[in-house]
Amino acid sequence: MSTVLTYFLEETMKQFLNALERKAGHQGPWTFYEFMNTALYDEEMGYYTNERTKLGKEGDFYTSNHVHPVFSHAHGRFFADIFDASDLNRRIIEIGSGDGRFALEVLTYLEKHHEDLFNDISYCVIEASAVHRDIIKEKLTKYDEHVEIFASLKDYQENHRMNGIIYSNELFDAMPVHVVEKSKEGWNEVLIQFNGEEFNEISSPCQNPALLEWLSSFGPELEPGFRTELNPDMKGWLEKALENTDKAVLMTVDYGYRNDELNHPQRRDGSLRGYRAHELIHNPLETPGRMDITSHIQWDAYDAITKAYGCSTVEHLRQDQFLLKAGIFRFLQEPKEMDPFSDTFKLNRAIQSLVTPDGISGAFQVDIKSKGTDFHRELGIFTEDPYRMT
Repeated sequence: MSTVLTYFLEETMKQFLNALERKAGHQGPWTFYEFMNTALYDEEMGYYTNERTKLGKEGDFYTSNHVHPVFSHAHGRFFADIFDASDLNRRIIEIGSGDGRFALEVLTYLEKHHEDLFNDISYCVIEASAVHRDIIKEKLTKYDEHVEIFASLKDYQENHRMNGIIYSNELFDAMPVHVVEKSKEGWNEVLIQFNGEEFNEISSPCQNPALLEWLSSFGPELEPGFRTELNPDMKGWLEKALENTDKAVLMTVDYGYRNDELNHPQRRDGSLRGYRAHELIHNPLETPGRMDITSHIQWDAYDAITKAYGCSTVEHLRQDQFLLKAGIFRFLQEPKEMDPFSDTFKLNRAIQSLVTPDGISGAFQVDIKSKGTDFHRELGIFTEDPYRMT
């Protein structure tokens, strides 16, 4: 490693350490939550707050939105089905909109195929990143009269109630988490310290009442030597959103596990990991602020929290299964020429990749819940032939 690069990394680590001490309010050891909150969201050092490209080929990771616009179009078709089968407020509330690609393509689809719905639709974006809000504003200029952009859930709720379709894709996996580990004596919390050169882990008996209450209420029950992540911000976000909700469909796309899956030997070390330049980083402490850090969500906790606020489950399935039921095959096109680089071939290949269980969709689950409205069996995903192409 060059002297210049070594100096740069050392200075960056010092700057991050200062930011961590400032944001946490103490000099350590720190919880994983404090570390992640700084690494991802600090105003100066946070991964999500800087201007570096994060999504797509030039970034650190792909989302399903980046495979092809047909991903968003299939969702647009599903949203239209929901509005047709219910008396919901014609509003889509997208949380964590990233670069705005999903919103743009949903509105494009509705404008072309559901004109009456499009004329009434309100599309609300809640995006914490100022950088992304600027990108979204520019990208959605064409649909200004239909779009509102908010910096936080609080900002949104000062103007509207959470009624309509509440949609998120990879929202909860990006929230800071606590890491706990089961021992023969009970639960330990995994903490982080700085040894003068790098961050490393230490373990201490868990004394955080909120974490112990979480484990008592939501689990999981783990074997000694296993660790997992607890996401209190997910609980806080859901509670704030759903107590402000009268009638809505809550649609969450993310990757996660059920409690009984967390005792599998492959999950002994938990699910926390990083992504940088499309490479999986097993040590999330390696380059804080310069990579994405993520963890799988705990679906059983998610279910219990939403149920307490009046939500009932409509469907929970893998993303490839959802896209099939949502009618993505209806977007297939007959090639007019045998050119593998034509738009038609690209569209059809994208659909194939999105419905392949071992592709990008196989890692994600789609959870659909309703509150204050009951229309489940009228939805097309329960009545249509998913393999129909017209």
